[in-house]
This record gives sequence, C-alpha cells and structure tokens, in this order.
Amino acid sequence: MTPGPVTPGEGAASRGRHRSRPGPWGIALRVTGVLALVGLVWGGWSFQRTWSESDGEPMTVVVATWMRDNNMGPLVAQLEDVYYRYVDTAEVGGTPTLSADLSAVDAVGVDDSDVGVDDSDVAAVEAVSGNSVPVLLVPDTRSVTSTTGSPGTASDGGTVALTPTWRPHLLPPSPIISPVKQPEPKEGVWQPVASRVDGLPAVYVTRVRVDDVHTGYYASVMWIDTLLTSAMLVPGYQEPGGPNPSDGALPKEYWPDVLANFNGAFRLDDSQGGYYYEGTMVRSPVSGKATAVIYKDGTIAVGKWGRDLAMSKDVAVVRQNLDLIVDKGKSKVSNGADNVVWGATTDKESLAWRAAIGQRSDGSIVYVGSPYLSAQSLADVLVGAGVQRAMVLDMNDWWTAGFFFRHKKDGTPLCRKLDPAISEDCDRFLKPYKRDSFQFLARPAPAAPATRDQSTSSTSP
Repeated sequence: MTPGPVTPGEGAASRGRHRSRPGPWGIALRVTGVLALVGLVWGGWSFQRTWSESDGEPMTVVVATWMRDNNMGPLVAQLEDVYYRYVDTAEVGGTPTLSADLSAVDAVGVDDSDVGVDDSDVAAVEAVSGNSVPVLLVPDTRSVTSTTGSPGTASDGGTVALTPTWRPHLLPPSPIISPVKQPEPKEGVWQPVASRVDGLPAVYVTRVRVDDVHTGYYASVMWIDTLLTSAMLVPGYQEPGGPNPSDGALPKEYWPDVLANFNGAFRLDDSQGGYYYEGTMVRSPVSGKATAVIYKDGTIAVGKWGRDLAMSKDVAVVRQNLDLIVDKGKSKVSNGADNVVWGATTDKESLAWRAAIGQRSDGSIVYVGSPYLSAQSLADVLVGAGVQRAMVLDMNDWWTAGFFFRHKKDGTPLCRKLDPAISEDCDRFLKPYKRDSFQFLARPAPAAPATRDQSTSSTSP
C-alpha cells in the first residue's frame, strides 16, 4: 500500500506530541548534576591552589588544610581522632630507642672553629652557680678562672674568659622526676646545649617519660634563659595573617645569634583568640585567653589576658591560643567535657604530637614538643619543669617542631632537632615559611652590671 501524502509539518507535529517534558524529579536531577559539576570544577581549582602552596607537605596535611579552609574543620577533627585512636597508636611498655643523653646531638658537626666554651668551662660555671635556685637579675661577682682565658661572644667564634663581674643569668630547673621507677641515664636531667652567651649556657634540654604505661617514648623539653636571650615572633607568610615583613623567615642578620626556635600556635580561625603584631591589630585579644606577649625590649611573658597581661605601649606582639593549660603551677586539664579546650582537632586523650610554651616564676621559658602526648601528659611535663603558666601551641606531626643551634666561626647556624622524628628540614624556621615561629636570640651584654634588688626583681612585666 502506498502511503498518502504528508502535510508539511505533520511529522514534526506528530513527533512533538510524543516528546515528554521532564517532571519535578528530572529537573532536580539535572540541577543536581550541574551543581555537582560546578562543585567538582571549583573543588579541583581550590585544591590545586592549596597544593601549590603546600611547601612539600604530605598529602594528608594538604587535604586537611584544604578541608579546614572550606569549613570542614569538624570533619577533620573526627578523622584525626580516628587516626590517633586506631592507626598511629602508642605502644604499651618498652624502652626508648632515643637516648636521653644530648651530648652527641649537640656536638654533631662541631669542630675547633665552632662557637662556645668547652665542657670544663661549663663545669666551672655550674660549680660557681652553686645550686638550682634561680638568679633574678643579680650579677654573680665571684671570680671564676676560664680554662682557655680567651675572650669571645656568642657570635665571634671564641670561648669566653669568665670575669669577676658576671652578667645576669638564670639557672635551669631541678631535674624532672621520671614516673618510671628505673630512669634511663640522664633522663630528666637538664643538659646545656646550643652556643653559649658570653660563656654561659642559655639553652638546656632534657628528655623524660611522661607516664609509666607508654614507657618507650620520651617527651623532649627545652629550657631557655630569658636574661641571656631576646624573644621575637616571626609571622608566617600565610599565618596568622597581617604583616609578614620577612616572608616567614628569620632575617639572615639574626642567624649568627639564633639559639632556639619553635612552632607558633593555631591558625587564627581555630585559635579562639587574638593577634597583634608591631602596631597592627589583626584580631583583638580576648579576655581570659592564654596569651604570649613579646615586649619591645625582647622580654616575653605567658599568662591570661586581662589578669596577668594587658596592652601597653611596650608591647610588640600579642599571640593568643585557647585557654591556659597550666595555671598557678597546676594542670588545668580536668575531665572529658573539656576536650575541645585543648584543641578541637585532636581529643585531649588522644596521644598525638603536641606543643606548648610555658613560663616559670623566674621568667624562664619552657617548650615541650613531642609525639604521643595527651593534653594531661603535656600539662604534667610542664608542671614537672616548674612551669607556672602555659599556653598550648600547634599540634600534629607536621606542625610541631622545635630546634636549637650551635654556630660556626663565621656565624653559620648548625641546627639540631629537639626530637629526631620532627618532620621536614631542621632549618624550616630560618627560611620562608607559611606559619609563625618563636625565635630566641643571644641578648647583647648589658652596658653595666644590673643592680636591682633580687627581692623585687622580675622578668615578667
């Protein structure tokens, strides 16, 4: 049968009558698909940007940073809790493979051209000091004979002749008592490290177990004499925001004098606190928060904002982070309800890399930065070192890092890791870096001997 003629447009009309329009679910699916595509494109672009600024960070750190940048911090916190609870777990029992004797670490690369004094000079200094009672801005005028007799400073390459007029200095704390019944040799004993300042050790380090359960690990603890050092904060080129005049690096003019440096605190979006730097108020300080203040003369104080510390014309830097983890010489870690107080990204009971800066009553500074620490064990170590007030710093294995330095005759710093398991290179806070760091430099000798009475002296403002 031959088909009849088709009226123009009839086929098209017929086809149009059979074409169905999408219903509500179809429209929703299409919109969802478009949004998913846009999300993938945007997510890929933003992740690429984070990756390009990673400075060699491992993928896990890059992913976590990207998630925090995109309002997924609570999810990162849950994932990190799972990681420390089930993946990177501390073994029970055992003996540390790390030595508590720091002499070998401190001596690496040292030769006759290295700055400092020899062991006999250190012994002479400690013998004259007499005991572990801190010296507060009172010069020691007793004579000490140097075994070398050659003058020098922390940056000119010589050893120091000990003279009748002794420059103001502090003495390290009493040894930290190990919770283990049979401590390892030199465990908990403060040992002088780093280049000397006019013949005096300004930095001491010790390693000690934090409990009698996870006995295969040490906490590494650094003590800094704040009369022989000046403190400064170097802002990172990303964190905590605001001015970063040296692109996150310690200016090279200070390299011959750097004795120690360590990581700063949380990102401002996570810190629950404020930040002020050299005349710029990046974020207003919050009353009651744990605070580190650096003054224009290089002194440093740790305390509670509004009670111990306040803004003044002498303040150069204010850096806040969470609440005090140690206050009035006691741990402030109490119960499970306060876990977020000590870092929302890691439950207070998780054994993780943790760091803190603390201050003793004599004004000296104590830094702890080690793996497998709970909030409680971190506080316990600080209390054991005689710390009166302490502020939590950054956390996790990439961000926790502390170093001390010897020097060559030309002033080149020789860096040592506080803990050999610290990630990345030893000189990370000397070169451009994305996050802030605390730096401690050899303080120039005073023009004249201090004369203030010890009973009224204090290194804290």
